[in-house]
Amino acid sequence: MEIGSEGWCTAMSEVLADVNLPEVRATVEQRIGDGNGGPVVAYRLVIDGGRAHLEPVAPGADSADGDGEGHGGASDGGRVRIGDDGGVVVMSQSRETAEAVRRGEMGALAALQAGLIKVSGDVRVLIAASEALALVNTALGRALAEEEGNASGGGAGETDGADGGGTGSAGDAAEDGNGGG
Repeated sequence: MEIGSEGWCTAMSEVLADVNLPEVRATVEQRIGDGNGGPVVAYRLVIDGGRAHLEPVAPGADSADGDGEGHGGASDGGRVRIGDDGGVVVMSQSRETAEAVRRGEMGALAALQAGLIKVSGDVRVLIAASEALALVNTALGRALAEEEGNASGGGAGETDGADGGGTGSAGDAAEDGNGGG
């Protein structure tokens, strides 16, 4: 199943249905391109009310982060809420970078620091939602490891929380106290 497709988002959302998350509200959009201006795979992770789901984003659609100036995140007594003017954090990277992070060959923070993952939007949202992002990252990583293990005929392994497309990039970077900004 193609990462970011409607079927993939539905399957991964089913995995996330059983994960209890902290009461935060955040949206992280992943954009994975070929690095040459070619097709972009995009999907969003939406966390709200202790639950999370993934939804596909149409290729070529403008990102929902408004002007990219970091507006939209606000704190509400420990709960992050997204403002009316945006609040989506967008993480963009090449397929090569996304795959290297997913396989554990490159750390997400290192990729951010090297400029291989670009972040726009309110990075404070990533930091405030770091615990939830880490839980999502772990659940998706396990599901993808099982999927890869089943596809290759082997057993289900663990991928150290990688999610196949960079959502883990957000969680890993936020947990290190550096959301890329």
